[in-house]
Amino acid sequence: MYSIEFISAYLITTMLLGVFAINSFRRFILIFRIFGRPKKRDLHKTPVPNSAGIVFLFLFLVGCLPIINFVKDVRSFFYLTICLVLLTIIGFWDDLKIMSAKRKLVYEIFIIIAAVIADDLVLTNLNGFLGLYELPLWFGFPFTVFIGVFMINSFNLIDGIDGLSGFISIIAFTSFAVIFWVLDYKACFGICILMIGIILAYLPFNFSNKRKVFMGDSGALFIGFLLFLMTMMVVTSNEPIIQRLIHKSILPIAPMTIFLYPMIDTASIYLFRLTLGQSPFDPDRWHTHHLLLMLTNSHLMSSILISLMSLFIIALFSYLAFWISAINFIALFFVVFLTLLFAISCLRLYLRRQQQKEFDKKTPYSSV
Repeated sequence: MYSIEFISAYLITTMLLGVFAINSFRRFILIFRIFGRPKKRDLHKTPVPNSAGIVFLFLFLVGCLPIINFVKDVRSFFYLTICLVLLTIIGFWDDLKIMSAKRKLVYEIFIIIAAVIADDLVLTNLNGFLGLYELPLWFGFPFTVFIGVFMINSFNLIDGIDGLSGFISIIAFTSFAVIFWVLDYKACFGICILMIGIILAYLPFNFSNKRKVFMGDSGALFIGFLLFLMTMMVVTSNEPIIQRLIHKSILPIAPMTIFLYPMIDTASIYLFRLTLGQSPFDPDRWHTHHLLLMLTNSHLMSSILISLMSLFIIALFSYLAFWISAINFIALFFVVFLTLLFAISCLRLYLRRQQQKEFDKKTPYSSV
């Protein structure tokens, strides 16, 4: 499983199958004109196949066949796969018809609850993180569900410009692959490699002008849900090797660092909307990636800048985990988090003021 030969063959095969499947899906959508209804935050003007997540699901199911023998609990894996299928179908329906946010949220909560119960992923012990240890079930269970809802929808929110969700997910699955290699979770490691191959097959289509495809809510919910499951597998792990490598109280920082950009973008945009007296769930074009798009006028450059920032922070905290004390490590993470949150909020307010000034110049005052 961990050999270079297996990883290379698995990755290349997945990519080739992914390119064929996504291109076939794109042609099918164009022939039968199965386009989703346009959304307020859409940047494209012409119809584009926007539900490639359904292809991700197909590739995932096929790609899991070579690694099924490494699954420790086949029954739990089956139940989690069913939850994944249901959530992707909900996302696919939302891509086509635009489901109400409340209705979609209810479906997500039920599916997350089913998944958490199926694989016993309830967060019951934080091992000293922020001074917290054992968590009562009445708190741990809803807190776990909240984490799932937040992660799934946060990842969905960053899918706003070409390439960004693809780059961020590749970085995330690569990071989790390293963690699962250390923990010797062979099936989870294989799934990470599988997902990297699927996204690498998707990215050329996402950046293409003539063959453009979007992953849509079906893809974003699919990936967000997988990242949530992997997060809970890491933070609930009791493998002895964790205690030998790091202080266990910093374990939650690992997935938080991997998921840092979606967390910061979601927190900052919600605060921004609330300060304007709007609902935090109202769609707009003031996400962090939209701000960079205003400055760079390039989807590729904006996605690369955000991805490089994410990669740098992951590398930095991966290094520091072995060299500084747990309390300093946790404190540094929150300093970085709050600093980025403040900087992005200031940039958003500045660009909004500049936009308002330009609007005022072009709109003459009427005299009575």
